[in-house]
Amino acid sequence: MVVPASTPSAPPSNAAPPPGSETLEVGGWQVVVADGHAVLPEGMTHLPDRAFQHRASLVSVAFPRSLASIGERAFAFCSSLVSIDLPASLTSIGEQAFRDCSALTTAAFPAGLTSIGICAFSGCSSLVSITLPASLTSIGTCAFYCCEALANVTFPAGLTSIDSHAFESCPSLIRVTVPTTATIGFGAFPLATIVRRLPPAKMRWYEAVDGALAYKRCRPLLYGWLERAQTRLGSYGPDGAARQRDREEFEGDFAHLALHAD
Repeated sequence: MVVPASTPSAPPSNAAPPPGSETLEVGGWQVVVADGHAVLPEGMTHLPDRAFQHRASLVSVAFPRSLASIGERAFAFCSSLVSIDLPASLTSIGEQAFRDCSALTTAAFPAGLTSIGICAFSGCSSLVSITLPASLTSIGTCAFYCCEALANVTFPAGLTSIDSHAFESCPSLIRVTVPTTATIGFGAFPLATIVRRLPPAKMRWYEAVDGALAYKRCRPLLYGWLERAQTRLGSYGPDGAARQRDREEFEGDFAHLALHAD
């Protein structure tokens, strides 16, 4: 893999790290870690291999908007890391990048992510639910191996491959829906997991319906908020033009989806 070049920037000569913190040298960059919280500098495009490996005190990481890739074992065995919010710029996660991050409960995957490497999240025993982005095409061997609490995985319709043992030893994973166009490697799921195969178009339809239903459920709250925010304009009153327009637009879209339910 070709790693995008990035130019490290040195901190100002008069800058001093906050009390109780430390400054690490990570691939030529100065990274401040304070009370278990690391802040990666803007401009960094690749987090080097083993950057924070075995750093048991690491609790959270603030990723820069410039980051495109995370190297192998970058956070492996960071047993106190609780959650990660990966930046929109990220496209790939390297092998064993978050291996055995046993406290990790949530992981927000960005819309541009295309691949998850071998054993990237293996042994993340506290991870409960993941929604993989529409851009994702491949999931590496043992990517989520032995994620014992993982009970819900949402796969994208455009997924092309789930490699062998990707979700092996995930006993909480009762059922999954996988596009018919994706190849499934040997032992990718536990034997007890029900694997439902659907054409990509059908999966996208279900995604649209789920979105519409979610919108329908929150619509009264949305109307209430807009009514309070725009009451002076009169546009979201009981007979307001904007309120009527949004209601008709939603009901028209939802009716169209319902016609194609079969």
